[in-house]
Amino acid sequence: MHDLSLSVVIMAFNEEACLPIQLDRTLRYLRANVRDFEILVVDDGSVDATAEIVRRTALCEPRVRLLSHSRNLGMGRAIRTGYRAATKEWVTQLPADGQVPPETLEAFIGAAKEVDLVLSVYDRRGDGLTRALLSASYRVVGRVVLGARADYTGTMLFRRALLDSAPLFSDTFFVNLEFPLQCLGRGVTHKIVTFRPAPRLAGRSKVATARRIARVAAEMVAMRVRLARGIYERHAQGDGWR
Repeated sequence: MHDLSLSVVIMAFNEEACLPIQLDRTLRYLRANVRDFEILVVDDGSVDATAEIVRRTALCEPRVRLLSHSRNLGMGRAIRTGYRAATKEWVTQLPADGQVPPETLEAFIGAAKEVDLVLSVYDRRGDGLTRALLSASYRVVGRVVLGARADYTGTMLFRRALLDSAPLFSDTFFVNLEFPLQCLGRGVTHKIVTFRPAPRLAGRSKVATARRIARVAAEMVAMRVRLARGIYERHAQGDGWR
C-alpha cells in the first residue's frame, strides 16, 4: 500500500462504452494500492450516459466525484477543471478510453519518491500510420515553435502545489505540454518514465485529427507569445487559474 494522497482526474466525452470499465479498474487499483485517494471524472458535455455512469458509481463510492461541463469545451478545459478541483497532495490523469490502465501508475508512484514531477513518453504507440504522422507533426511543431521536446504524454504525476505557479490557458490537449514546460523552466525536480499504451476499449479517438492538431499548433504559438511577454510569470505571482 502506497502512503500517498492522490487525486486522479479522468476526462470523458461520450465515453459510455469505455468509462464503466476504466472507472471500475481504477477504483480496484486505488483501493488496493493507495492510502488516500479521490477520482474526479470530468464530463465534458457528453450527450450519452457518461454522467449517469459516474453518478451511479458515486452513490456507492463517495471518493468518486462528477464534474460536468454543460457543453463540450475541449480536453484542455476538462483537464483544467479536474486539476482545479483536486484536493490531494499528488495529482494525475487517466483517459476514460482505457488506453492508460491504472496499473501504469505504479511506475509513476515509484519515481515520485525522489522528485516533484513525473513525466512520461510512449515506448510505442501502435495506433496506425495516420496517428503516427499526426504525432510526429506535433513533436516537430513543438520543437520549432517552443524549442523544447514535445513528446510527453498526458499521463503525469505531480505535486498539487505546482499548479499554484503554473497558470494554464490551453483548451486542447496542448495543456499537457503547457504545464510541464513551465515546471521544467523553473527547475522543478523531475523524472521521465516510459510505458506502452493499451488499445482503446471501444470506439475511436476524438483527439487525433488534423483540425485538432492545427488548433494545438496555434496554442503553441500563443504560449510562445505569452512567454515572451512574461504573462506566465505575472499570472503565477497572482491567481494563475482561468
